[in-house]
Amino acid sequence: MASPPPKSTKRKWDQPAPGEESAPSKVAKTDEGKSASEAAAAAAAIAAKIAAQFANGTLGGDHEEFTKDIDINDVRNRYLLTKGSTQEQIHDETGASVGTRGVWYPDRSKATEKDPPLYIHISAKTKEALDKAVAKIHELIALDMGSLVEKGDKTRERRKWPEEKLPVGLESIRNFNIRAKVVGPSGSFVKYIQSETSTRVQIKGIGSGFIDQETGQEEPVPLYIHITGPEEGQVARAKVLTEDLLLVVRQEHAKMQVVIHQQQMELHQAQAQYAAYSAMGV
Repeated sequence: MASPPPKSTKRKWDQPAPGEESAPSKVAKTDEGKSASEAAAAAAAIAAKIAAQFANGTLGGDHEEFTKDIDINDVRNRYLLTKGSTQEQIHDETGASVGTRGVWYPDRSKATEKDPPLYIHISAKTKEALDKAVAKIHELIALDMGSLVEKGDKTRERRKWPEEKLPVGLESIRNFNIRAKVVGPSGSFVKYIQSETSTRVQIKGIGSGFIDQETGQEEPVPLYIHITGPEEGQVARAKVLTEDLLLVVRQEHAKMQVVIHQQQMELHQAQAQYAAYSAMGV
């Protein structure tokens, strides 16, 4: 069993996954002597500038003035686009920063506003650098168009992604929902791991509720956690967090087993006493 993540010894499985904090919006400063109409005019000018940036597909940040997002969730060669070496090469050639955001969904209809489908985020200090990076991304997207895998052979394509399968290794006991304990309240534990590592984390197998699209049934194997992601490092990080989560769940499971055993012992003793009293009264 791997040790908890080195960056913190405190486990996070007893609380909901932290939400993403939005960046504070910039507020235009006005001189104290300006009239209300002048302040309103200044605010309108700033709003118009922001609107223009949105219209161009760009919006300035603190350090990068132009940004753009490109959805690659369903792109066949998305693995190439999410590789660190590829993104570094684009940066060297264009000067723009490129990063992977979101989560890969085999079925994008399951995406949420908080966890959007996989996409590439580009930021640059000039529009020229941004346009060059965008063109390069589209060039790489089209690169694989001449050698696409067969539509029915999606399994082979998916195996390009690094993956890990971690067995849960717990037997069902009364008053202990294993799946609910693993995923956390409203799925918060799994969502936390996904947001921390940009991976896809799913619980599969008997009792998981995960239905295979091809068979229409749960996979006929003991419960396990399946991790997939674009990079080996991301999957490795998700594995460490998942193992830590499973350690906590197994400890709770062991405590519940002790409680159930004690209850059974008390029940047997009560039954034995009742039988003895009944025999004495005959």
